[in-house]
Amino acid sequence: MILAEKILNLRKKNGWSQEELAEKAGVSRQSISKWESAASIPDINKILELSKIFGVSTDYLLKDDMEDVEFTREDEGEGARRVSLEEANAFLRDKRIQARQIARGVLLCILSPALLILLGGLTEPNPWMTISEGTAGGVGMAALFVLVAVAVATFILTGMRMRGYAHLDAGAFELEYGVAGVMRELRAAYEPVFTRCIVLGVTLCILAAVPVVVAGPLGAPAYAMPALVGLLLLLAGLGVYLIVRVCVVKGSFDRLLREGDFRAGVVEDERRMERVGGVYWPAVTAAYLLWSFLSGDWHFTWVIWPVAALVFAAISAAVRKNGD
Repeated sequence: MILAEKILNLRKKNGWSQEELAEKAGVSRQSISKWESAASIPDINKILELSKIFGVSTDYLLKDDMEDVEFTREDEGEGARRVSLEEANAFLRDKRIQARQIARGVLLCILSPALLILLGGLTEPNPWMTISEGTAGGVGMAALFVLVAVAVATFILTGMRMRGYAHLDAGAFELEYGVAGVMRELRAAYEPVFTRCIVLGVTLCILAAVPVVVAGPLGAPAYAMPALVGLLLLLAGLGVYLIVRVCVVKGSFDRLLREGDFRAGVVEDERRMERVGGVYWPAVTAAYLLWSFLSGDWHFTWVIWPVAALVFAAISAAVRKNGD
């Protein structure tokens, strides 16, 4: 096998286009095309560069009679860890589990005041039953704290489960030969699922407010409003559940391939945002609970979450701009 065929096979095995390989090698796409068609031969410096990019020995590239791929381990001396296909698949499997757990935790947080709101509606005259404000408040608050506690415990446990993949979070790894191509194929297969869930999730979040908005003009009785607010929280929670779940899974592919928000140049920005988020989100949670307890407007105070998300996105954009 000649050098041209080896370059072509290695590129396709990694799932790279000629443009992607050209960017990694610091040459034009036309140069890659000429190398693969044997119209020209890369100089010795470029051969050394290709050896590092593909993770193979220069002997394998230069010796036509050497058919078996000979991998190098040069990156291990720089603290990088090679990730096999088995480890990558295990990471994806655990990330799917984590995605479900995180999404459930977020859903529980959104639904946590629902019982309090529903029981609050039963303190007013209604066709079913009337309970005291003390009973409604006590049972409702107990349910709220239990759901929030379960959600927090879920976040902690799922974070501990992923400790073994700290090297992937830090970006200190290299995929073994052929793993990148497999990951790109799996990501492409997941794209339709990701798109459908994002569309459905956003639609549910938008439609969640419709029952409450329509109830007023239609003259719905006051005792029906808590139930409609509960429905709002349920629909919004399901929408957010879908969005969070597929975004975590999609992010796991990008993390392995170090693309999108997990490109090498973005990793440091993400670490800074993790430090900011460690302070920001607990502060938002405290503000949400304080505002809700003092005002009692649990049916309205949930809007702090989309507003906080928009503010956090603006902060994130500013951090990335400064990082550039």
